[in-house]
Amino acid sequence: MNSIKMSRKIAGVKIEAGVHDRVDTPVCFSLQKLASSLEDKKDVHLEIDGVKIPLQVAEQENSLQGCFILPYAKAGGTLRGDIVLSEEEEETGFSYYLKEGTLIVNHGENMVAGYNYGKLLSKPYLYPIFSTNGVRVTEDRPKDHVHHRSLWVAHGDVNGYDFWAEFNDSGRIEAKNVKVNSCGKVFFEFNSSNVWITKSGSIELYEERTTRIWRLKRDVLLDLEIILSNPEKDVKFGDTKEGGILSIRVNEKIKVDNGGKIENSFGGINEAETWGKRAAWCDYSGIVDGESVGITAFDHLSNFRYPTYWHVRNYGLMTANMFGVSVFTNMSENRGDYTLPKGEKLRFKYRVLVHEGRDSSYIKSKYIDFIYPPRVEVSEVKV
Repeated sequence: MNSIKMSRKIAGVKIEAGVHDRVDTPVCFSLQKLASSLEDKKDVHLEIDGVKIPLQVAEQENSLQGCFILPYAKAGGTLRGDIVLSEEEEETGFSYYLKEGTLIVNHGENMVAGYNYGKLLSKPYLYPIFSTNGVRVTEDRPKDHVHHRSLWVAHGDVNGYDFWAEFNDSGRIEAKNVKVNSCGKVFFEFNSSNVWITKSGSIELYEERTTRIWRLKRDVLLDLEIILSNPEKDVKFGDTKEGGILSIRVNEKIKVDNGGKIENSFGGINEAETWGKRAAWCDYSGIVDGESVGITAFDHLSNFRYPTYWHVRNYGLMTANMFGVSVFTNMSENRGDYTLPKGEKLRFKYRVLVHEGRDSSYIKSKYIDFIYPPRVEVSEVKV
């Protein structure tokens, strides 16, 4: 005898697209006032105009958050629907496993990314990273710059110590704890607690790095929140081009030297028009084994010295560096050094778009989704 699968509407939602068309857009909103109604957070979804949309509930530091991927909304439009609890089986989503200092993240049967944090590494980093059409978009440890680690965080002058290079006397960034925060049908999120430690053992910086991975129909999104601090002393970030709070080394087949293309948010093309320039985003794209692919880094409005300067090279490097001001402007008196006072926090938010070779108008629309997402209002609670 088949069991009856029950469902229960617990609240209404109103989704406002804003002044832009939305296609396949990640959206998050507060569910705090519904906390007592969400005993089983796995079996929850949205119903909008008869369409079932997966909803993932995640606990944040002091709140409860609901996240979904909005299939489509017309500019100026408003969608209304319900939050529904049900006993139906979950849709296929993310899964993961740990293997020898690497966190492997899959979506369905396909690998999306790996996070490498073994104790023998000089720094933790994401590699490999795959597009939705199965292309590896980044490179780890290329021969010309062996310290370039796919997608990583580092800087070449922190209180006078080098955490960018990988020489014998360079500092190390060590992952002390890696924890999975949420794994579901909409996104995967993990946190890495890191210390920036010198060869002599002095801790110069504490880092909390949270990475959230979204799998859209034709895109992969990586959202990174990076919080830097030191409760014991001031931290000076030196003015050098050798570094970047977000750094990417692209697959060698899409670098400009092999026929690829760099483009920034102002329309600058390749190194001559993008290196040392400020921009809201920077993209690297090309062809790999007949497949179009690209990777874009988005700088957030709230970030320090937005829009950032870009240390981006035709040989495949793309890094957001807001400290190397004198180098990028070619003005020695225009210093970019910054001292973070003891006990204070420096926060950065980035989104990395891994796409199937889309044009700049598409990238611009995804940047708008990042900085000005649709708004959601939870209305009356249904009994």
